[in-house]
Amino acid sequence: VAARPALRGRLARARVATARADNVKTSTIGLGDRRARRRVCVRADADADDLKSLEPDVDPEAVSPEDYALVVELLDSDTGEEVKEKVDLIAKNGLLTKGVVDAARVVVEQNEAAGQDADIIALLASVHAVLLRKFKEMAVPGAKAALEFGSTLMDVFSAEDLEAMEAGDVPVGIGRVKLMMQEEFDKEDGTGVNKLLFAQYLDEVLPVMSLQDERLRKKMEEAPDTETAQRLVVVMMNRTKERLKVEALRDLAREL
Repeated sequence: VAARPALRGRLARARVATARADNVKTSTIGLGDRRARRRVCVRADADADDLKSLEPDVDPEAVSPEDYALVVELLDSDTGEEVKEKVDLIAKNGLLTKGVVDAARVVVEQNEAAGQDADIIALLASVHAVLLRKFKEMAVPGAKAALEFGSTLMDVFSAEDLEAMEAGDVPVGIGRVKLMMQEEFDKEDGTGVNKLLFAQYLDEVLPVMSLQDERLRKKMEEAPDTETAQRLVVVMMNRTKERLKVEALRDLAREL
């Protein structure tokens, strides 16, 4: 979908006064009432399953002001097609993150708690559903691309490079990683890995690694003999190095 010049400006100027959930609630009620009178409809097929498909609980204070502001911009639309165009534009520019989806969910739940009219809740829920569907569409190919790119980068540097970096040096391996990241993130043909999604993917990998490490520790405790225990210790040491490298890639991506 072609981006309208005015839309880019409005997205950039979106109100950050909606940082707190109670402010978002007040703002979106006004927008919702105005748009409801125009009979705006964005496929109001969101249901309880949609709202529960993310984490069971979303902390309103953990969602950034920028994410709330993007949701407010989406609500300031005249038609459902305009909402979808904006969602596509947000996604194209790498701004559609889990935080934006969470912000839309918080807006729905805050308005439900405030006893807002059912038609307004339906409108808000449908906007959340559009965001959620788009986010899921992006997640599968995006995660695969991030996995492949991350695997390539992991082979470029070592845990020893990280130790040297902490000591103030700039190892060749780390320099190569930064260069490869910059080239990938700056691709203009749409084939590159998105920087924000890459960092988010790595952030989500770390808890999975923690669960795997916990299972390894349990196996170590239950090892039938010393040889098996020693072998598992080596595996754990390598896992620790991998975790440090994943954390480093995430931090480097965020810093670029």
